[in-house]
Amino acid sequence: MTARAEEPVPRRIDIAGHAFELRDLVPDDAAALVALHRRVFGEGASDAWYEWKYVRGGGFGTGMWHEGQLVAHCAGLPRALRVRGESRSGIQIGDVMVTPEWRGILTRRGPFFHVSQAFYDAHVGAGREHTIAFGFPSDRHLRLAVKSKLLHDGGPVHGLTWNLATARPQLGWRWAAVPLDERDARFDATVERAWRRMLAACGGQVLGERTTAYVRWRFFERPGRTYRAIALRDRWLGGAAGVAILDLTGEAAQWLDWIGRPVDLPPAWAACAQAAQRAGAKRLTMWASPAVAQSLTPTRIEHTAVAAWIGIPCRSDIAESDLARLDWWLTGGDTDFL
Repeated sequence: MTARAEEPVPRRIDIAGHAFELRDLVPDDAAALVALHRRVFGEGASDAWYEWKYVRGGGFGTGMWHEGQLVAHCAGLPRALRVRGESRSGIQIGDVMVTPEWRGILTRRGPFFHVSQAFYDAHVGAGREHTIAFGFPSDRHLRLAVKSKLLHDGGPVHGLTWNLATARPQLGWRWAAVPLDERDARFDATVERAWRRMLAACGGQVLGERTTAYVRWRFFERPGRTYRAIALRDRWLGGAAGVAILDLTGEAAQWLDWIGRPVDLPPAWAACAQAAQRAGAKRLTMWASPAVAQSLTPTRIEHTAVAAWIGIPCRSDIAESDLARLDWWLTGGDTDFL
């Protein structure tokens, strides 16, 4: 875990007659963090995962201890954002977790509240290193956080589904889909070209930067996952129009990210659907904020349901009156768990 300061000083918290200690985590807490993550979320966390996320990814967090055991945690990853064309240093919130025995303390200001508030207070907002943060809470988590004045409701993220048994994806003469290997000498230039096109087209939206360094770290350095990249080539204009990232390992293939212009999403969908069909998947799924889903309307989405919500810490340097006007561009790739 990236050190955020010298040795942190614990702060004592009393909740419903129980004593807790609250402080930022340090590298020596790695084993406790991995153990808590596995207990709360099941398999997935490991030493390699920790190295990827908290060392190379720069993750950092705040923890709550009871009798020497880590029982609650809130963390984030630094994420470079573009907010209506302006560069902002942000945090992607993650690994918010409380052990089952402390999750149900009969008070609104329990471990979840205190560990989250301490993290946001220390790391998010005007005058802080990171001025804005966002995460993907469940409906219950968001409602609790809104009532506790920890988060603003940033709106839904929808889960989109296409039935590949009935889909007839056609690219047409203009487009070609080409597998893009991260070891290919052209990989970096292709992703950077796609990111420049995306940036030029999304100036009015809020989106995380998708530079080559980020794409490599997020998708191709992560342990325990296998992702595929597809370059969508434009025969008319020449060169790559964009890059799609897919997980093709299950019956439901996941379209995790698109780096390119929103207007090119329909042919990108056709390329992804064809790749998923070749891999034997029965469905293609995608997490999409409303802006992303709107651009995919021509693809005849079969099913739409709320998959998560956008939670924005109240500490973020955003006027509450501006929240409804933020046009978030978010996909499953903007999480760290898909």
